[in-house]
Amino acid sequence: MRHMKLFKTYTAAMACLFALAGCGSESEGDTDPKGEFDRQAMLANYADNLVVPGYEAFATKAKAMEAAVAAFTGEPSAATLAAARAAYQQAYMAWQGVSIYEFGPADEQMLRNNLNIYPTAASKIESNIASGSYDLQAAASLDVKGFPALDYLLYGAPSQEGEVALYTTDAGAANRKQYLQDVASLVSHRAEAVYNGWTSGNYADTFEQAAGTAVGSAIGNLVNQLNYDIDLTKRAKVGFPSGRFTAGSAFPEKVEAYYSGTSLKLLKQAIRAEKAVFMGQSASGTNGPGLDDYLDHVEAPYNGGLLSEAIEAQFDAALAAAEAVQGPLSEAVNTQPEAVTKVYDAMQKLIVLTKTDMPAALGVTITYTDNDGD
Repeated sequence: MRHMKLFKTYTAAMACLFALAGCGSESEGDTDPKGEFDRQAMLANYADNLVVPGYEAFATKAKAMEAAVAAFTGEPSAATLAAARAAYQQAYMAWQGVSIYEFGPADEQMLRNNLNIYPTAASKIESNIASGSYDLQAAASLDVKGFPALDYLLYGAPSQEGEVALYTTDAGAANRKQYLQDVASLVSHRAEAVYNGWTSGNYADTFEQAAGTAVGSAIGNLVNQLNYDIDLTKRAKVGFPSGRFTAGSAFPEKVEAYYSGTSLKLLKQAIRAEKAVFMGQSASGTNGPGLDDYLDHVEAPYNGGLLSEAIEAQFDAALAAAEAVQGPLSEAVNTQPEAVTKVYDAMQKLIVLTKTDMPAALGVTITYTDNDGD
C-alpha cells in the first residue's frame, strides 16, 4: 500500500503547491525567447475555445449525472440504474478533458483531489453508509468521493440485479441512496463552481491578460498543469496498476474506474485531451494558436526537426500504444503486460519532451516535482 499512499501524498502536495500560484505574475521570465509572439491571442484561444467550453460541457454532464442518480435513487430499477451509469460515464469522460486546468477556479476547488483520487476506499465507503455519518468535505474523505466512489457505488455489485438490490431490499438501502446522491451532488456543484469562476467570475479575462511566462503566469500555469496531467496519466493510470513501481507486481484494482471496467477508455480520452491542449485544438476540431505554434515561432529544434512535431508524434505514439491494448486495463496489466508497458514507455518519452525540452524553449519554469526523476 506504500506506493498508493505516495501517490495520494503526491497529488495533495501538488494541489497545495499550485494554490500558491495565481495567474498574474509577469515581472520575471516573460521575455519572448525569439521576437514577438501573440501570446494573448493564444491565451484567448485557450480560454474561449478550450477551457470555458470544456468546463461548460463538464458542468452540464455532471448536472445530468446528478439528475440521473436522483432518478435512480427515487425509483431503483434496472432501467434507472442503466441511465445513471450512462450519465456517470459521460461525465467522467468530460472530466478527462478539463482535469488539465488545475489553476484558478479549479485550484480553489481542489478539483482533482475532490473528484478523482483513486483507487477508492470501498471499505470506508461501506463504513460511511453503515453509520450514515460522514463529512465529504473533510481531507480524510478524498478517497471516498468523486468519480472513483461513484464507480464503486454504481458498479460494485457482481450483477445489475445485485446492484439494484443494494438500493431496494438491503438493510442499508436508504443510507446508500443518500450517500450516492451526496457524492454525485458534490461533483456537480464543484464542476459548476469552476465553470462560474471562469465565466461570471471573470477568471477568463484574468487568464488572457496574464500573458507572461513567469511562475504564476497563464502560460506558466498552463505548461505546468499540462505536464502534471501527463505525469498523472503515466503514473496513476498506467504505472501504479501495472506494477511499474512495485518490481513488476501488478495491482489491477488500482486502475481508474476499476468496477465499471472503463479505465482504458478514460486513458485514451486523457491522452487525446492532453494532445488537444498542446495543439490549441477545440472539441470541434478547430486548431487555433497553441503551444505547438509558440514552439514553432521560437524555432525550437529537436533531432534535426521541429520540437513541436516531435511532441505531436509522441502523443500519437502514446495513443497508438493505448489503442493496441485489448480489453479492460485491469485485466491487461496481467494478460498483456508488454502492451501496457509500451503505453508507459511512450508516456515517459512524451513527458521528457514536454517537461524538459518545451519549457526550456519557451522560458517556462517547471514548479512541481515528481518521484521518478523525469
